Amino acid sequence: MIFIHNLSSNQENLLLLKELFNHNLDICFYILKLKIKIENIENKFYYQIRYNKIAKEHYYLHKYHTNKFSYIFNDKSYIIKNDFKLDYYKYTGISYQIVELIHDLIKNRKELVSDIYNELTGKSWLDYEDELYSILSKKISMSMKQI
Repeated sequence: MIFIHNLSSNQENLLLLKELFNHNLDICFYILKLKIKIENIENKFYYQIRYNKIAKEHYYLHKYHTNKFSYIFNDKSYIIKNDFKLDYYKYTGISYQIVELIHDLIKNRKELVSDIYNELTGKSWLDYEDELYSILSKKISMSMKQI
């Protein structure tokens, strides 16, 4: 069985350029280097914009969300607060509070060595907390969609 590798986009471009410039490899390689340089600049610019709009905004919200966060009062009552700054939600379509809840669940799972069994619900503590956070995140989403 013969295995044939697919050509990369640069290899495909080189083949086309060779045909276009009558196999003048100096010109072909020069054009490819320019193409790669332009793509790298555009990629860097794209990811800088993404970082500024998403990551920086999330870090800001994480730092200043004190007393502006939805929470679970008990397993039947939830206190829902909309995001205090809507730029992150408008750009991503998800509340920063939900991202924080997911981070919290991951952190809790790593911190607890043994999963504690909850006698009241008959479930492990992490499963119980996961259910509560799921309900809270759905309520946050519904509240944010009404804005």
